[in-house]
Amino acid sequence: MKSDDRVGALECRHFFSGAAAYRNKTIVASLTPIGLAFKVPTGVRNELLDSGKAIPLRYFPNSPIKRDYVLFPDAQIAPNDAAQLLLGDHPPNLGHPFLMR
Repeated sequence: MKSDDRVGALECRHFFSGAAAYRNKTIVASLTPIGLAFKVPTGVRNELLDSGKAIPLRYFPNSPIKRDYVLFPDAQIAPNDAAQLLLGDHPPNLGHPFLMR
């Protein structure tokens, strides 16, 4: 991945029982006790959920689903894919293996 000015805009903060990443003061990812979640566009979210590569995010067992997010249980996501999602991009080849093996 090439150097990108957006990296300087990333910030991490404590969030509930985990941490959250912010890009330009907007939350873009959340590390929860059950995995790593990313805020993604609707089309990317639907594709990841439909493929089974991610699941819907709930911060607590009985809480509503966070509709703009996808969760990767146990944080099983390839580092390059995670970096692209943090920067507001999405991996170009979602048909290729997305999760780490």
